[in-house]
Amino acid sequence: MSNEAHKSMTAAKTDAIYQAAKEAMPQEVRKADLLAEVRRVHYCASIRKGFTPDQAIILCMDTNFG
Repeated sequence: MSNEAHKSMTAAKTDAIYQAAKEAMPQEVRKADLLAEVRRVHYCASIRKGFTPDQAIILCMDTNFG
């Protein structure tokens, strides 16, 4: 493959990746909204259980049990 052909293929692949990311953006917004809600639930639960706001912030950053 010539250098120009390689550049064209690389540009086309980059454009396709960019377009796919743009098309997925609405779903990404929904996922981010859900993650924020889950973190808020964990933050509020930590406060209810007696943790300070600073401690709760740290605890709600990782919502995994393991």
